Amino acid sequence: MKKIYNLLIAFLVLLSSCTYLNVSDELSGGLQNTDDIFNNVGYTKRWYANVFSLIPDYSGINSENVHAFRNPWAAMCDELVVGYGKASLYNMSDKNAASMGFHRYGDCYKMIRQANIFLQKAHPIYAEGTQADELKEEELNQMRANVRFMRAFYHYLLFEQYGPIILVKDRVFEATDDQDLPRNSVDEVVEYLDQELLAVSEQLTDSAIVDNMDYRGWPTKGVALAVRAKMWVYAASPLLNGGFKEALNVTNPDGKRIFPDYDAAKWNKALQALEDFMNFADSNYELYKEYKTNGDLDPDKSIYNLFQSYTKEIVWATANNDWGGMDGDSFDRRIAPRCEPNGLGSTGVTQELVDAFYMKDGSPIKATEYLPEASEEYSEEGFTKYDGQDVSNMYINREPRFYNTVFFNRRKWHITNNVVEFFNGGNSGIQEGQASRTGYMLYKRFNRTVSKRSPGVASKFRPSIIFRLADFYLLYAEVANEVNPNDPRVLTYLNKVRERAGLPAIEDLNPGLRGNKDLQRLAIQRERQIELATEGQRYFDVRRWLIADKDGEGRQFGYVHGMNTQGERGKEEDFYQRREASPIVFKRKMYLHPMPDSEMRKTKNLIQNPGW
Repeated sequence: MKKIYNLLIAFLVLLSSCTYLNVSDELSGGLQNTDDIFNNVGYTKRWYANVFSLIPDYSGINSENVHAFRNPWAAMCDELVVGYGKASLYNMSDKNAASMGFHRYGDCYKMIRQANIFLQKAHPIYAEGTQADELKEEELNQMRANVRFMRAFYHYLLFEQYGPIILVKDRVFEATDDQDLPRNSVDEVVEYLDQELLAVSEQLTDSAIVDNMDYRGWPTKGVALAVRAKMWVYAASPLLNGGFKEALNVTNPDGKRIFPDYDAAKWNKALQALEDFMNFADSNYELYKEYKTNGDLDPDKSIYNLFQSYTKEIVWATANNDWGGMDGDSFDRRIAPRCEPNGLGSTGVTQELVDAFYMKDGSPIKATEYLPEASEEYSEEGFTKYDGQDVSNMYINREPRFYNTVFFNRRKWHITNNVVEFFNGGNSGIQEGQASRTGYMLYKRFNRTVSKRSPGVASKFRPSIIFRLADFYLLYAEVANEVNPNDPRVLTYLNKVRERAGLPAIEDLNPGLRGNKDLQRLAIQRERQIELATEGQRYFDVRRWLIADKDGEGRQFGYVHGMNTQGERGKEEDFYQRREASPIVFKRKMYLHPMPDSEMRKTKNLIQNPGW
């Protein structure tokens, strides 16, 4: 038994250190035969569990060990300046294929290989004695369905990042196999994922066992339908549907094009995939809402508590997370301000995100194409009492999502009532070490009982959400708008998200928006920016929309801004001035990640993405 255990551990270690399409080192270690592992229930289940080890954790924003299966994306777009860790560096300089990081490539293919080996070799194991473990057919069939989903999901993560990829499907490459393969086309990837996810959705359970932490990360039918829907949204969006002109002439060595021309029918297919998900969601998920004692919606509590525990809004979440607590070196400690014990306060929200939030009446702080009347209540001059403190008028009367996301200068910290000061010389401003570079801190998803002071707790569990219903409501509105801007679902599902946030229907603010595809598109894009802020979506949204290299609300080049953190105490007029907080580099090649340079150097058939 010890020999089998050592074999399994050795295999998993080697699996984590080699690339999928270069398995000769692994095979040379005498691991050609894994039958012994799959003849043992415990080792079979360990192998099975490892297939789930790269489920993304979107709480992992700002630690030194952030990687592509966490959430570097919030700091690699116009949402955050983290001031620490590897993600911050990728905004600041032009990368080439050799220096670009945060690849999912090799790790996803390793997990696909492990999934395929499991699907080929796992079999029922029946007890030969009263104390022996069993793996019965019924349990194994559920495990097979879960692994089949994860194989498709890892292909999806590759598609999201690189576009057309190499489809592995059910193959397990051996050392003697030809592994120098060309990329499949976008349409081939989409066809495979569409069929595979639809088929496996019928094999998965309808709901996760959320009262057992060991099962909360299990994929369900809803998860499979959600991934399929989101995959179709990518396939229909401009980036992978004929809009990225530089990609249209990219061909494999045999002359085969791998990026398609525009096909309007893909929007219809995306809408159908979303309808399939929504039909399932209607009886399985709901937007999380809390109510006041008088029966009125309480948007503040709804928005905060949505992220604090498992709720019916969550389509998929993982218990593995990087919150870290106040004794860690991850999310929580880097959210808490420097004036709190162990606080580092280095996760700065950008001015671009601050300015995106609406006022509490639903109007913007500046006129937009879709809401041409700016709020009359917004001002950047003077101060008003907020929680007993004089704060800038630019932070007064903003919508509930703003207060749940942004911690601003002179706001009180909820545990200690310390007034947090981000200016130079303030208790959380520029000092030796870390501090916010924007004059703001991220507040969203922080648990307000976490503190090193009484009555706080050092750490608090909450799920790391991968998919939630509000995301799909907005995708539904977006795709319905592209198919038919007069479809009532466009504004219905956009307004469902706004209503939970305490905002009026958007057409009440501008009746002329109704039925106008361009204006509704812009309104949906802004709503996604606000609702899903820092959850790992915007990085990919602005790319699939092809707006990252354009002036406007999706701009990802030049600088992101914040308050003047060099402004000193007593010189408020200096602090409350917008300043360049950090450079942000974007070139058109960055619409897609490059194929890893290490892979390109050992192939004749793998073609690089345009511009790299």
